Amino acid sequence: MKYIDVFQCELNKTIPLEYIGKVKYIGETFGVDGLTNNGEYNIVRDKYGNIKVVDDSEEDYIYSLINPSPLDGTSVGGTFYIIDDPNEELRSYGLEKYD
Repeated sequence: MKYIDVFQCELNKTIPLEYIGKVKYIGETFGVDGLTNNGEYNIVRDKYGNIKVVDDSEEDYIYSLINPSPLDGTSVGGTFYIIDDPNEELRSYGLEKYD
């Protein structure tokens, strides 16, 4: 099992989270620290088992893996494509490999 350090603003420090894989986001850029078109993002699992995306803020947040978009509906969002999926977990969520 691989871990990566992810910043936690509420703790003001980085903590190790389980690395699940890496994805590329294709879609509308949204938020100052949200997701950027053509951006690459690490996918991690937190201590509760939640799958999260380390977004442009460099912190982990829950986004839909199938249609990542802001909760307030200000963007149509986009799609994640797999860059790295060492245990094929991302594929099990229905994501496709980036070509």
